[in-house]
Amino acid sequence: MTPSGPSSVEPLTTAARKADHIRINVEENVSGKGITTGFERYRFTHEALPEIDLDDVSTATNLFGRDLQAPLLISCMTGGVPEAEQINCTLAEAAQERGLALGLGSARILLESPQVLPSFAVRRYAPDVPLLANLGAVQLNKGVTVEDCRRIVDLLEADALVLHLNPLQEALQLEGDTNFGGLLKRIEALCADLDVPVVAKEIGWGINRDLVRKLFDAGVAAVDVAGAGGTSWSEVERHRLGSPVRAAIAAAFADWGIPTADLIRDARRVAPSGTLFASGGIRNGVEVAKALALGADMVGVAGPFLRAAVAGRRRVLDLADELVGALKMAMFLTGSTDLPALRLGNRIIDATGPRPEIVRGALHYTSSRAPDFIDITDDIQDMVRGAGIQEGLVHIASTHTTAAIRVNENEPLLIEDFSRLLERLAPNGHYHHNELERRKGIAPDEPQNGHAHCRHLLLGHSETVTIQGGRLDLGVWQRIFLIELDSPRSRQVKVQVMGR
Repeated sequence: MTPSGPSSVEPLTTAARKADHIRINVEENVSGKGITTGFERYRFTHEALPEIDLDDVSTATNLFGRDLQAPLLISCMTGGVPEAEQINCTLAEAAQERGLALGLGSARILLESPQVLPSFAVRRYAPDVPLLANLGAVQLNKGVTVEDCRRIVDLLEADALVLHLNPLQEALQLEGDTNFGGLLKRIEALCADLDVPVVAKEIGWGINRDLVRKLFDAGVAAVDVAGAGGTSWSEVERHRLGSPVRAAIAAAFADWGIPTADLIRDARRVAPSGTLFASGGIRNGVEVAKALALGADMVGVAGPFLRAAVAGRRRVLDLADELVGALKMAMFLTGSTDLPALRLGNRIIDATGPRPEIVRGALHYTSSRAPDFIDITDDIQDMVRGAGIQEGLVHIASTHTTAAIRVNENEPLLIEDFSRLLERLAPNGHYHHNELERRKGIAPDEPQNGHAHCRHLLLGHSETVTIQGGRLDLGVWQRIFLIELDSPRSRQVKVQVMGR
């Protein structure tokens, strides 16, 4: 393998950092402080008569073409140091025995020191389950190529490559890489060229819904929202920092991030058909079930499995059985025979009550004549879909006094009638507004558009449309128009989507 990135002294630093991470995660309290996963806000609707047999409940699923006994990922953790080899082998054996997916730690060190391969090479212990290689996404900005990524996947016999996003961790590390500029384009290029699926994940502070949408548009096969409420890597790094000042900076971020439960819901709204992983502070099988009911396809657990692996293979198997057993029981108690049934909307409720959301945006158009009836309905629907609002209102407003917003029928002959009506009611003629010499502070080339302002007064600057089931609740023939009343020019429409 051709080395990429840091100089020859860097592998020692990387290996030491990985060893520190294992020790700190096992020995120290590195949970986020003052923030939760958000799962405590959700409750399942208990079914006293589930009308199914517990033995018939199936947690089976499929990931990247491989069958699994449960939608559980032993999430990406370690590799590259001697103590990691036993941990990964133990986890791989348990993943194979219980039919779970397995993620490996960052393989950056493989690009620096190929001799550490044995600490990652666990396919022989887990021949039948999905195996996920892992690399810091920022390394794509540090000289790591598609060929490097392909080599990592081939060496590890992996089914997919995880790109982890960790800007806060990198910013806290003295040796961190913080060049995240233009990274999305590099991720997109990798997705286009790599022969296996690419998964994008955070490491515990969360991927917001706007980035979820961008990542899927860039071609990733799955997104792990990896929210806050579990292990805080700023807390992990705090234990590595010798400087009191830098340790205090790290401590200030102990409550940083977005709760995992909120991220799952938001991600599913903007990616209704995307493959979503949920990780971040999930500690028992009921929380696994909640994550799935909120919209996740797979659930990742890292810290508990790391500590279990240090204790031995038996403890890893017991933890897997605890998680899957409680998941299966939660499914039974909600009348869910399989995972699709668990995801039905009536299985889980927000015990604090649904919270209304407001999403704002803007659209831009260029008119070609006056009047010009520009149908913007599909663009508004796209904004509603992107906001993830299922029930609520969308308010559409023109930011101009000579361009109106109206709902009507998009039929060519009718639009001709509209144009003639506007001409009759406010013809293009003499208006006091056009007497520029009588107006103060007006440029000599100011448009003489009194008629356009009068037409706008008749039509209005905005419309509000209800949303039902995530779609505009319009009549069969109704469309939303931006109406140019003056002359060809650039126009802006503000859109505010409100609801739940």
